[in-house]
Formats: sequence, C-alpha cells, structure tokens
Amino acid sequence: MTSSRPAALIVEDQPFVGMVASDILKESGFETFHAFDADAAARLLDEHPEIEVVVTEALLPGMVNGLELAKRVAIERPKVQLIVTASGPELHREQVPGGARLLRKPYATHELQMLIEPRRALADA
Repeated sequence: MTSSRPAALIVEDQPFVGMVASDILKESGFETFHAFDADAAARLLDEHPEIEVVVTEALLPGMVNGLELAKRVAIERPKVQLIVTASGPELHREQVPGGARLLRKPYATHELQMLIEPRRALADA
C-alpha cells in the first residue's frame, strides 16, 4: 500500500541514529522506512516506488556498503535525492556519487532538513 505522503528511506545500522533521522524526516512531512543494511534497503526501494529521499550511512555491514548502495540508487533511480552520512574524515566528497550530498555525523536537525527542503520546494513548484 502506498501513501500520498512523500517517503524517505533511512539506511543506518545504528538504531538510535536511524530513529533520530526518521524523526527529523517525519517532522518534514515524510513517511519513513528504515533498513539496517543495503540488501534490506534494496528490497524496500523495490517495494516502495514513492521513496524520493534516501539517507544512507556510508559504512554498512554486509556485502554492499552504503556508498555502493548510493551509487546504485543514483543510476537506477536518478530522481531520488541521496544523502550519504559518514563519521570521521575517511570519506571524501569525490567518493560520493554525483548529485548525492555528504553529511558528516553527528549532524544537527537543521543540517539534514536544509539538504532536503530546498529540493522539495523545487519539486513542488
């Protein structure tokens, strides 16, 4: 069943961090889905074509990490807004797929909202 609200997918292996991101996105009007790894995220993307934002941790457990997931989403669903989160300086902007935004952890509520809301305003215009 699809919702009339825009949807966002949070891909984060740390439950508390995922809950915080989900709360931020819900405050911005999104229905949210949560995955703990890239495989679960891929299934949710297949099941929910209404997902228009993906916020993924760069380093995820499993065969496919969040950075690779972001690259796949950028190719397969180019209209989806991508935000890649990372702790520490090990990830550089040039490693993130074109069109995706890099957000360093820990981030403040307004930092995530600022990355999403300008794009949504353009889509609604």
